[in-house]
Amino acid sequence: MIIDKILDRKDGQKYIPKQFYNDVMQYGEIGHGIAEAMDGGTEKQVKTELGIYIIKNVYNLNIIDYINTVDWL
Repeated sequence: MIIDKILDRKDGQKYIPKQFYNDVMQYGEIGHGIAEAMDGGTEKQVKTELGIYIIKNVYNLNIIDYINTVDWL
C-alpha cells in the first residue's frame, strides 16, 4: 500500500523518487493523483495529493505533517 511506502521512508528507508513513483503506479486509480502530480506537477502538488490520499483513507493526519517536511520529487 502507498501508506507503507510513506511510513517506510519516515522510518528511515532510503527514498528513491522513481521507485516511489513506480510503486504508486502499481496501485492504479488509488495512486493516480499522486502519480500525475509526480509526472508533471510541482512539489506542492505532490504533497497535496499525498495529503488527500491520507485524508481519504482515514490515516493518522499527523502523517501529513511528515509529508510536508520532505521532498518527493
